[in-house]
Amino acid sequence: MRNERVAIDTNILLYILGGDKSAHELLKGREVVASAMVRMEAMVYHGADEDHLVQVQRFLDRCALEEIHRSIQDRAVDLRLRYKLKLPDAVIAGTALHLGIPLITADKVFSKLKPEVELVLYAK
Repeated sequence: MRNERVAIDTNILLYILGGDKSAHELLKGREVVASAMVRMEAMVYHGADEDHLVQVQRFLDRCALEEIHRSIQDRAVDLRLRYKLKLPDAVIAGTALHLGIPLITADKVFSKLKPEVELVLYAK
């Protein structure tokens, strides 16, 4: 799976910022795509902590940021309705589905999307 594009869930970004070396290794050599939803969730995780915001932005500067355009919105609505996902999770999964790339996450709730969404479940 090296040298490919992968989408990340917010928890993966937060694990890496928290110093999780295994999560960091998982992304090594890959083009990382972050949904705008991941960006928003990560930025509010520690409230208005300026250091955290700087760390999030530095990480995201190395990623491809995917905006939530109409096609992703439609996929997210569909996933939300069919699988009863929280809307942010549906947007993140919808982004990976739209791009046709695997989603790396530690959240087992995404398991119910298999095989529709290619998942890499990370166990911390």
